[in-house]
Amino acid sequence: MHSAAAFAAKQPPQKQHHHQQQCGRFRFLFRSSTTSKSRFCGGGEEAYITYRFNDDGKNESDDEEVSEDERTTQNNNKKKSVCIVGGCGRIGTLITRTVLNDPERRYERVHVLTRNVNKCITQNDIMKEENEEEGRPVRLTFGECDVTNFTAEQLLESVKGYDEVVACFGAQRISKPFDWITNAENVDERHPKSVNFWGVRKLAFAAKEGGCERFVRVTGMSVGYSAFDFIAVLLNNVLSMTIKFQLLGELAIREVCEVNDETKSKRRMSYTIVRPGNLTDWEGIDNNSDPEKNSGSSSSSTKSSRSSGGANNKNNNNNERVVVLTHGANHIDASKVSREDVAHIIFVALQNRKATENVTISIAGANKATAGMRSAFRWDPARGAYWETQAIDDANVQILSKWSDLDVRKFQPDEKNDLKEKAHQFWAWSFLLSAFGVAYLFLRAIFSLVRFFMLSLTSSTFAVV
Repeated sequence: MHSAAAFAAKQPPQKQHHHQQQCGRFRFLFRSSTTSKSRFCGGGEEAYITYRFNDDGKNESDDEEVSEDERTTQNNNKKKSVCIVGGCGRIGTLITRTVLNDPERRYERVHVLTRNVNKCITQNDIMKEENEEEGRPVRLTFGECDVTNFTAEQLLESVKGYDEVVACFGAQRISKPFDWITNAENVDERHPKSVNFWGVRKLAFAAKEGGCERFVRVTGMSVGYSAFDFIAVLLNNVLSMTIKFQLLGELAIREVCEVNDETKSKRRMSYTIVRPGNLTDWEGIDNNSDPEKNSGSSSSSTKSSRSSGGANNKNNNNNERVVVLTHGANHIDASKVSREDVAHIIFVALQNRKATENVTISIAGANKATAGMRSAFRWDPARGAYWETQAIDDANVQILSKWSDLDVRKFQPDEKNDLKEKAHQFWAWSFLLSAFGVAYLFLRAIFSLVRFFMLSLTSSTFAVV
């Protein structure tokens, strides 16, 4: 077990200073029994959908396994507390609202950490007012936190005593031409190295020291791609090697969550990594699965999105979309997925600790007509040549038209050493040098072509004279 002081000694020098929507159109209700119902509101109607929770196929003859199930049930029944770091971001706000709108009120404390508290409180006034109007104590609190500038002791104080910590922040820094000269990754506190790697590492150590039981981190699906994948290479070059440092952040979380056999420490923290594809502000699949409900509540959706500063962003028709899920090192395309669906899978993971313990979940979207399908070329004497769509049978992939189809038992824990550092730097530089080389040859070709025509024109003029 690393102490906060020991961990602080390992960190590079940092600045030390202190920093700390009404029910959307849906609410989620998860019960901790074998089955559970979820209720979402919109258009004056209510619908209930059933989830299978804590059904891990236990063997009654295995006493150790039974006791583990009993502990899981007890943990799910007790009141919880959660700290959402980056809870005022676009995903973080959705997670915060979902937790607060849980009708079972299983979270007695919801703490949001952000770099700008005043702005965050302004954005979340609706959630606070809703709790006050119900005549219940306000569970939502705010605090200042900057993972890049806070010391290990300050981070420990910020997250200490919370059962769950959700890290849904990230660096969005555009690369600059002379970053390699200015040593930006070690100087700029907003660089992905400082935020996505060192910041995440410090936060994970602090969460474990503070007694956290589950650490959830939101990264990106490209983290699981090969280092020479075009998308990973492009994002690394454009966003200051963000994929490289997201990967290092995931490795740091695994390192922190590993049980230290030498110290025999009783503190144990597990993790869940969520890797979304291309994020959008579309509505989640449950909000669009019923056309009547969708049309009856479209006005309220528009009003809600405008009040949150995203006018009309959520008023997209998403009836033809599904959610695609997989786990571990399995690969799916990083297509567009709603932030509401990403927040939903995070909330499901928090309520299913055993099923999502040390699991990496990839989530993307797809069209209903093509999800889980592949095209094959066929020829028929009557029809001639044509393309035929065939279903892909993959036990590791779940394709959901509605969240009630989700089966958390299909998630498998990550294998040890299945995630390693990759040659992101090499392929990023190779891409840049290749791009510069191609650009140079193209300009030389243009210059030579222009010079050839000029010489030809000059020769023709002299010939006429």
